[in-house]
Amino acid sequence: MNQKRILFVRPGETFMVNAIKDNLLKAGFPVDVAGYSTSEISRGAGDALLIILYTDADIEEHDDVFVYLKDLCLEDNKRLIIIGERVAFDFAHKFIPKEDIAYEIPRPLDMNDFMDKVLTVTSDEYEQLRRKCILIIDDDPTFLQMMREMLKVRYRVGMANSGAQAIAWLASNHADLILLDYDMPVLDGPKVMEMLKGESFSQSIPVMFLTGKNDRESVTSVISLKPVDYLLKSISRPKLLATLDKFFKSRDN
Repeated sequence: MNQKRILFVRPGETFMVNAIKDNLLKAGFPVDVAGYSTSEISRGAGDALLIILYTDADIEEHDDVFVYLKDLCLEDNKRLIIIGERVAFDFAHKFIPKEDIAYEIPRPLDMNDFMDKVLTVTSDEYEQLRRKCILIIDDDPTFLQMMREMLKVRYRVGMANSGAQAIAWLASNHADLILLDYDMPVLDGPKVMEMLKGESFSQSIPVMFLTGKNDRESVTSVISLKPVDYLLKSISRPKLLATLDKFFKSRDN
């Protein structure tokens, strides 16, 4: 039995609404149904992995629903599919970042395509695909592993022990942020950052220095390279995660 529960939010009973529900049930998904009411959505959202919102012409009268869905996506990590017209998608974007909407599916609905998307969004691999990815560059393998353990619950984590290894990794992988050690043999952090800015596939990736150096000379020497932050290696896990969360939220707004 599929235990990946779906909350289906719809304005009422229609032929298409019932067809969607029937197809979800036939695929083995437990389905809870709610109307355009935050109280109804609240009752069904707790155990739901995915929320499917079926919109109608009156959707703009329910902005409280979108505010609540935004909180569910951002704070409770719920996955969201919206079915409707372009006007509904544009209205949703006023409240919910596009990056937090798994799929926007236009009508008329292709049921096979819709079910394929549901299976994708509820797959075990989907969470890893949508998480932000952080590449850590540090020559200390113990520190690399420690950082990976600190971050892996919330982010996908890549690791490189040198600038050359980082370039090779980035040539075939995407990173949303680079945490770069300042002190490394052969090529130090500032030189590695210059290398990264010189490659087309990595020049736009933001860089934070994560280092034991906090003297004025070290800090001022990299200002011209425009790192997005300069963090000490002694930073606590809660403070580091809060800093990273704040950074990504500021980029998504």
